[in-house]
Amino acid sequence: MSKKADKIQTIKKIKEAAILYKEFLVGRTFMYVFEGRYIEVMFKADSFRHLTGVGTNLSAQRFYSNAINKRLTTDQIFFNSSHPFELAQKKLKHICDIARMATSDCFVLESIETNTCTYKFGTTDLNFTLCMNPEHDIYGNPVGNILIVNSLRDGNCINKSSQVYDVTHIFAKPNNVKKYNILIYEDSDVTIKDVPKNVKNLLSGSLKKQNY
Repeated sequence: MSKKADKIQTIKKIKEAAILYKEFLVGRTFMYVFEGRYIEVMFKADSFRHLTGVGTNLSAQRFYSNAINKRLTTDQIFFNSSHPFELAQKKLKHICDIARMATSDCFVLESIETNTCTYKFGTTDLNFTLCMNPEHDIYGNPVGNILIVNSLRDGNCINKSSQVYDVTHIFAKPNNVKKYNILIYEDSDVTIKDVPKNVKNLLSGSLKKQNY
Protein backbone atom coordinates (compact mmCIF):
# COMPACT_ATOMS: atom_id res chain seq x y z
CA MET A 1 0.00 0.00 0.00
CA SER A 2 1.33 3.47 -0.89
CA LYS A 3 1.90 6.21 1.68
CA LYS A 4 -1.06 8.12 0.26
CA ALA A 5 -3.29 5.06 0.54
CA ASP A 6 -2.03 4.49 4.10
CA LYS A 7 -3.07 8.03 5.02
CA ILE A 8 -6.47 7.66 3.38
CA GLN A 9 -7.19 4.50 5.37
CA THR A 10 -5.90 6.15 8.54
CA ILE A 11 -8.16 9.17 8.07
CA LYS A 12 -11.15 6.88 7.51
CA LYS A 13 -10.51 5.03 10.79
CA ILE A 14 -10.01 8.27 12.72
CA LYS A 15 -13.31 9.71 11.47
CA GLU A 16 -15.21 6.53 12.37
CA ALA A 17 -13.65 6.47 15.83
CA ALA A 18 -14.34 10.17 16.45
CA ILE A 19 -18.06 9.70 15.85
CA LEU A 20 -18.23 6.79 18.32
CA TYR A 21 -16.07 8.70 20.81
CA LYS A 22 -18.45 11.67 20.72
CA GLU A 23 -21.65 9.61 20.77
CA PHE A 24 -20.80 7.34 23.69
CA LEU A 25 -18.03 8.96 25.74
CA VAL A 26 -17.63 12.73 25.53
CA GLY A 27 -19.91 14.67 27.87
CA ARG A 28 -20.25 11.78 30.33
CA THR A 29 -18.51 10.65 33.49
CA PHE A 30 -18.02 6.95 34.20
CA MET A 31 -17.54 5.24 37.55
CA TYR A 32 -15.75 1.88 37.72
CA VAL A 33 -16.34 -0.13 40.91
CA PHE A 34 -13.84 -2.77 42.07
CA GLU A 35 -12.71 -4.32 45.37
CA GLY A 36 -14.93 -1.98 47.39
CA ARG A 37 -13.31 1.01 45.67
CA TYR A 38 -14.13 3.17 42.69
CA ILE A 39 -12.61 5.57 40.19
CA GLU A 40 -14.37 8.28 38.20
CA VAL A 41 -13.29 8.74 34.60
CA MET A 42 -13.88 11.24 31.81
CA PHE A 43 -13.09 11.09 28.09
CA LYS A 44 -12.32 14.60 26.87
CA ALA A 45 -12.54 15.86 23.32
CA ASP A 46 -9.00 17.23 23.46
CA SER A 47 -7.62 13.81 24.45
CA PHE A 48 -8.77 12.19 21.22
CA ARG A 49 -5.87 13.42 19.09
CA HIS A 50 -3.26 11.68 21.25
CA LEU A 51 -5.24 8.43 21.32
CA THR A 52 -4.90 8.10 17.54
CA GLY A 53 -1.08 8.07 17.58
CA VAL A 54 -0.74 10.21 14.44
CA GLY A 55 1.29 13.39 14.11
CA THR A 56 -0.45 16.65 13.27
CA ASN A 57 0.06 20.39 13.48
CA LEU A 58 -3.58 20.92 14.39
CA SER A 59 -4.56 21.76 17.95
CA ALA A 60 -6.25 18.98 19.89
CA GLN A 61 -9.62 20.72 19.63
CA ARG A 62 -9.30 21.44 15.89
CA PHE A 63 -8.16 17.87 15.17
CA TYR A 64 -11.21 16.47 17.00
CA SER A 65 -13.56 18.95 15.35
CA ASN A 66 -12.23 18.17 11.88
CA ALA A 67 -12.55 14.43 12.51
CA ILE A 68 -16.14 14.76 13.81
CA ASN A 69 -17.18 16.98 10.91
CA LYS A 70 -15.36 14.83 8.34
CA ARG A 71 -13.01 17.66 7.42
CA LEU A 72 -9.80 15.92 8.46
CA THR A 73 -7.56 15.48 5.40
CA THR A 74 -4.45 13.51 4.58
CA ASP A 75 -2.27 16.62 4.52
CA GLN A 76 -3.25 17.33 8.14
CA ILE A 77 -1.58 14.19 9.53
CA PHE A 78 1.94 12.81 9.30
CA PHE A 79 4.19 10.07 10.64
CA ASN A 80 7.75 10.46 11.94
CA SER A 81 10.06 9.08 14.62
CA SER A 82 7.87 10.54 17.36
CA HIS A 83 4.68 9.33 15.67
CA PRO A 84 5.69 6.15 13.82
CA PHE A 85 3.26 4.69 11.33
CA GLU A 86 3.46 1.21 12.88
CA LEU A 87 2.50 2.51 16.34
CA ALA A 88 -0.39 4.54 14.95
CA GLN A 89 -1.72 1.44 13.19
CA LYS A 90 -1.62 -0.52 16.45
CA LYS A 91 -3.61 2.21 18.17
CA LEU A 92 -6.04 2.61 15.31
CA LYS A 93 -6.67 -1.13 15.37
CA HIS A 94 -8.35 -0.58 18.74
CA ILE A 95 -9.62 2.96 18.59
CA CYS A 96 -13.10 2.11 17.32
CA ASP A 97 -13.41 -0.31 20.26
CA ILE A 98 -12.78 2.34 22.93
CA ALA A 99 -16.48 2.94 23.55
CA ARG A 100 -17.19 -0.78 23.79
CA MET A 101 -14.37 -1.48 26.22
CA ALA A 102 -15.13 1.58 28.33
CA THR A 103 -18.65 0.34 28.95
CA SER A 104 -18.30 -3.45 29.28
CA ASP A 105 -16.49 -6.24 31.11
CA CYS A 106 -12.91 -5.14 31.84
CA PHE A 107 -10.15 -4.97 34.45
CA VAL A 108 -8.83 -1.97 36.36
CA LEU A 109 -5.05 -1.64 36.55
CA GLU A 110 -3.33 0.43 39.22
CA SER A 111 0.03 2.25 38.95
CA ILE A 112 1.02 1.57 35.35
CA GLU A 113 4.71 2.20 34.66
CA THR A 114 5.70 2.81 31.03
CA ASN A 115 8.89 4.08 29.42
CA THR A 116 7.47 7.57 29.06
CA CYS A 117 4.93 8.03 31.86
CA THR A 118 3.42 6.66 35.05
CA TYR A 119 -0.36 6.38 35.05
CA LYS A 120 -2.42 6.21 38.22
CA PHE A 121 -4.99 3.83 36.75
CA GLY A 122 -5.99 2.12 33.54
CA THR A 123 -8.65 -0.21 32.17
CA THR A 124 -8.07 -3.15 29.86
CA ASP A 125 -10.02 -5.84 28.02
CA LEU A 126 -6.71 -7.75 27.59
CA ASN A 127 -6.37 -6.54 23.98
CA PHE A 128 -5.57 -2.91 24.68
CA THR A 129 -5.33 -0.54 27.64
CA LEU A 130 -6.69 2.93 28.30
CA CYS A 131 -4.35 4.80 30.66
CA MET A 132 -5.52 7.67 32.83
CA ASN A 133 -4.26 10.29 35.25
CA PRO A 134 -5.81 13.16 37.22
CA GLU A 135 -6.46 16.35 35.31
CA HIS A 136 -3.90 19.10 35.99
CA ASP A 137 -4.05 22.89 35.83
CA ILE A 138 -1.51 25.04 33.96
CA TYR A 139 0.80 24.85 36.98
CA GLY A 140 0.79 21.05 37.05
CA ASN A 141 -1.44 20.72 40.11
CA PRO A 142 -4.15 18.01 40.16
CA VAL A 143 -7.68 19.30 39.58
CA GLY A 144 -10.30 17.31 41.51
CA ASN A 145 -10.54 13.53 41.68
CA ILE A 146 -11.74 12.81 38.16
CA LEU A 147 -9.32 10.82 36.01
CA ILE A 148 -8.81 11.74 32.36
CA VAL A 149 -8.12 9.08 29.72
CA ASN A 150 -5.04 10.29 27.87
CA SER A 151 -3.29 7.28 26.38
CA LEU A 152 -4.15 4.13 24.44
CA ARG A 153 -1.69 1.24 24.64
CA ASP A 154 -1.63 -1.87 22.47
CA GLY A 155 -1.73 -4.89 24.79
CA ASN A 156 -3.03 -5.39 28.32
CA CYS A 157 -0.26 -3.62 30.35
CA ILE A 158 -0.86 -6.04 33.24
CA ASN A 159 2.86 -6.72 33.63
CA LYS A 160 3.45 -2.95 33.90
CA SER A 161 0.93 -2.41 36.70
CA SER A 162 1.14 -2.99 40.45
CA GLN A 163 -2.39 -4.38 40.89
CA VAL A 164 -5.18 -5.85 38.75
CA TYR A 165 -8.84 -5.78 39.77
CA ASP A 166 -12.07 -7.22 38.36
CA VAL A 167 -14.65 -4.53 37.64
CA THR A 168 -18.00 -5.38 39.23
CA HIS A 169 -20.04 -2.36 38.10
CA ILE A 170 -19.80 0.54 35.68
CA PHE A 171 -22.08 3.55 36.14
CA ALA A 172 -22.44 6.63 33.98
CA LYS A 173 -23.98 10.09 34.08
CA PRO A 174 -24.06 13.21 31.92
CA ASN A 175 -21.50 15.73 33.15
CA ASN A 176 -24.25 18.20 34.11
CA VAL A 177 -25.96 15.69 36.42
CA LYS A 178 -24.85 15.38 40.03
CA LYS A 179 -25.46 11.67 40.68
CA TYR A 180 -24.91 8.58 38.55
CA ASN A 181 -28.21 7.61 36.96
CA ILE A 182 -27.22 4.87 34.50
CA LEU A 183 -25.97 1.33 35.19
CA ILE A 184 -24.19 0.17 32.06
CA TYR A 185 -22.38 -2.93 33.32
CA GLU A 186 -22.85 -5.37 36.19
CA ASP A 187 -20.86 -8.56 36.71
CA SER A 188 -23.05 -11.66 36.61
CA ASP A 189 -21.89 -12.73 40.09
CA VAL A 190 -23.07 -9.54 41.85
CA THR A 191 -26.12 -7.30 42.15
CA ILE A 192 -26.65 -3.65 42.92
CA LYS A 193 -26.98 -4.65 46.59
CA ASP A 194 -23.29 -5.57 46.56
CA VAL A 195 -22.20 -2.02 45.76
CA PRO A 196 -20.31 -0.49 48.72
CA LYS A 197 -22.02 2.26 50.72
CA ASN A 198 -19.68 5.01 49.54
CA VAL A 199 -20.68 4.20 45.96
CA LYS A 200 -24.41 3.98 46.74
CA ASN A 201 -24.21 7.56 48.04
CA LEU A 202 -23.19 8.64 44.54
CA LEU A 203 -26.12 6.90 42.81
CA SER A 204 -29.41 8.47 41.80
CA GLY A 205 -32.64 7.10 43.23
CA SER A 206 -33.88 6.72 39.65
CA LEU A 207 -31.05 4.51 38.42
CA LYS A 208 -31.76 2.84 35.10
CA LYS A 209 -30.00 0.11 33.16
CA GLN A 210 -28.74 0.94 29.71
CA ASN A 211 -26.59 -0.94 27.22
CA TYR A 212 -24.14 1.26 25.37
